[in-house]
Amino acid sequence: MRFADRTGKPRAIEALVRRLAALNRSDIAIGGILGATHHLPNLDIVGTPRLDLSVHAPHGTPDISIVSQLDAALERTSLREEPAVVVLHVVRRLDPLFGRDVGGSVWADPTECLLDLQEAKLEAQSQQFIRELAARNGRRP
Repeated sequence: MRFADRTGKPRAIEALVRRLAALNRSDIAIGGILGATHHLPNLDIVGTPRLDLSVHAPHGTPDISIVSQLDAALERTSLREEPAVVVLHVVRRLDPLFGRDVGGSVWADPTECLLDLQEAKLEAQSQQFIRELAARNGRRP
């Protein structure tokens, strides 16, 4: 689910992440570029054009009200050409495999982050992510 800003005002992804942290939700994890660089800090990515969030909803409809809590001006869009500020990805498995760091941030697992990179059409970064993650785990990609 993609959410865009139609007000024309720039959105700081960092501000959205701070608002998410303040909500202290364990069913929502940061994925995408931020999640990927959390797992592999040396990933060759510059900038964060959007916030990808994984929402755990194993038995039903995901809670999308989180988006209005982060920024009331964001509206759901189905237009692929419209730049999304927030993208929600639903995780339906019973164990979401989210991890919490010492600062309290909740992170999507590496596989979710990889899928987010691919969905964002960041192919070179996706391939680098696969290679580095495989190397870190002692495997060949």
